[in-house]
Amino acid sequence: MDKQVSQSALNDWEHERDKLKVLWVSSVLAFWFSFIFQMVLFFFNGQINFILVSIIGGMMVLGVALKLKLQSHHRKKPGTD
Repeated sequence: MDKQVSQSALNDWEHERDKLKVLWVSSVLAFWFSFIFQMVLFFFNGQINFILVSIIGGMMVLGVALKLKLQSHHRKKPGTD
């Protein structure tokens, strides 16, 4: 019974880890895409798009927050007490 409960807890932990990892990778990709897009716009127009800069900043903050949450989640892995 204990092994089944621990396997269930491990499956739940792995599911949450995978979800956090996908969210983190998505935010990192969105950050770099937005950053490169802003640089291309700046190269052609010579102006900074402040709306896009705020989106880039938001993606950076979101990426850092998700990475911290992912690292915290890794420390809570069941069976590593």
